[in-house]
Amino acid sequence: MKITPIDDTNNLYKVEDAISEELMNELSEINLLDIPWKKPKWQEHWERREIQHERNDVLTAVVHEINSHAKQVGEAVGLPVKEINSRFWLDTEGFDCHPHIDNPAVIIAFQLYLVDCDNMGTVFYHLNEEQVTTTDDEQQWHWNPGEHPPPEVRHTFEFKKNTGYIMLNNKTQLHGVPTKLEKGMLRLSAYCDCEI
Repeated sequence: MKITPIDDTNNLYKVEDAISEELMNELSEINLLDIPWKKPKWQEHWERREIQHERNDVLTAVVHEINSHAKQVGEAVGLPVKEINSRFWLDTEGFDCHPHIDNPAVIIAFQLYLVDCDNMGTVFYHLNEEQVTTTDDEQQWHWNPGEHPPPEVRHTFEFKKNTGYIMLNNKTQLHGVPTKLEKGMLRLSAYCDCEI
């Protein structure tokens, strides 16, 4: 696996080749729409499915292969990553994700794209702390686009299979997917929580 910082802030990284070519080929043979799923917590209004990997040998193998990179991820970001826990998101027609900041419970986020899906990668924006409101709710960090001019793009990750990003979370990590997913397109990714 290759991990490359996208700039000198060292809190956002591009990931490439996290999964073996053989396993990626096996994954491409799965009918994704046939896998049991549920709505992910806090994302019930999105056109997103959390697909259940426990009954699928290929997806379970992907989970294990991602977790095998825990030490390498930790070395790249400068934190002692003990384990990487993965879940799978399948986004369907109409999915988009307005710019948002993850809540402070997320320390390291790692999203690995598992199919090709043109113009549907995650966009990160430049944001100053003064543009963020801190509240006493579960989310805590909020960016209100009505109060600020649209931020400049920091980096756009292409939704290209076996690539993705690692983000060290902070209150300025504004990101989202501004384009709506078109009919017939699917956006499969592994969303990984890095346990330190």
